[in-house]
Amino acid sequence: MMHIKYDIVTEDNIDFLEELCNKLMTFQADHATIRPDILASMDFNNRLKIDYENSTRKHMVVAFDKEMPVGFAFATIGLVTEKNKQVRPPWAEQLEGIGFYPETYKVPKTIGTFKLLYVDANYRTHHIGDRLTRMIMKWLNSHNDVEDLWVYVANGNETVGKFYEKHGFLYNHSVFNGFIDAYRLQKG
Repeated sequence: MMHIKYDIVTEDNIDFLEELCNKLMTFQADHATIRPDILASMDFNNRLKIDYENSTRKHMVVAFDKEMPVGFAFATIGLVTEKNKQVRPPWAEQLEGIGFYPETYKVPKTIGTFKLLYVDANYRTHHIGDRLTRMIMKWLNSHNDVEDLWVYVANGNETVGKFYEKHGFLYNHSVFNGFIDAYRLQKG
């Protein structure tokens, strides 16, 4: 019998999420139609761990079945400036097209980014993803300085984009010629 509990991570050590995060990265690579090799090169250490460690305003929620993590959601808040609006992560150097923000996006602006969401395949019929999303959205919306919310969906995961649309996000633009889809929710 399942006993799902939800905890907010308040410690710096998130190594206990490595297996779940790597399952997410594998899922994305397996479903990708554009450059699955780039997605296959991503893992816990170069995606979640580095992002978590380098973010000062962050929120991580984890679903546990007893003591075993079965799902997680991660979000950050940060400032987008003209300088970092153009930044491309190392994995995107080979990709062309518009980046994470449209060229017409007015900055500076404080934004919230719903970075990652994953629920183990054996637990997906229990609405854990909805609960994790509501918890992340509550945190993101609790910050008055946040003007926009963003979430990015890897190519091949159109169902995930529809999931975020149910939570208020609208498709905004194609990132790196379809490698990622950007969804935006304007606050206020």
